[in-house]
Amino acid sequence: MAYIKNTAFEVKVSNHEFDSIANITGKFRTDGEADVCSAGFLCVRDELMPNEGYEAFGIMNTNSWFMAMAEAPTSAVEPIYACNPFDVNMISDGATGAVYKVGSNTLGLAAPADYPTTYTQILFNNVNVYRFGVGNLSAELGENTFFTIANGQLVPAAAAPSAAGAPYFQLVRAGSFTQGAYNGFGFVDVRACVAVGTSAPAGE
Repeated sequence: MAYIKNTAFEVKVSNHEFDSIANITGKFRTDGEADVCSAGFLCVRDELMPNEGYEAFGIMNTNSWFMAMAEAPTSAVEPIYACNPFDVNMISDGATGAVYKVGSNTLGLAAPADYPTTYTQILFNNVNVYRFGVGNLSAELGENTFFTIANGQLVPAAAAPSAAGAPYFQLVRAGSFTQGAYNGFGFVDVRACVAVGTSAPAGE
């Protein structure tokens, strides 16, 4: 997956003090190969990462995962995570794979390929609010106030999904990030929701 411009992710409203497993360590992969992951890109767990030699001593990794793109989830039962690499700029050496931190920007940074970073679980409880960059949208917002999920991005929609249990987001507000003394790129604050579904009237 190529880097997506104007992507970002922040948790705005959550119960994180009491949810100690909302953030996990992961490495993003595309078709099983290490890949860059843009901030706020939506993912699912693929398989547990190896514990880098400690398995021989019976010390197993239990909650660090290789992550894969969230394609088009129809249920909020399987956890969905956002890449949350709040860090400083990093440069990857193409020859050695070494990653160097250069200490400047902190907004909207991608996770380098094969580099462990934080993935934050999106809690679809009709309460939690998250902030994404406009680059995390698959299309212009327009007049839409709802978002479904496809291929790791938020897809603007005119209405919430009708299938019971389907995860979606509802727009809270839109604005621009403040970077230093100037307005940065745009953001959307969204509430993570679960569709209650609709039923046909009696006799239909």
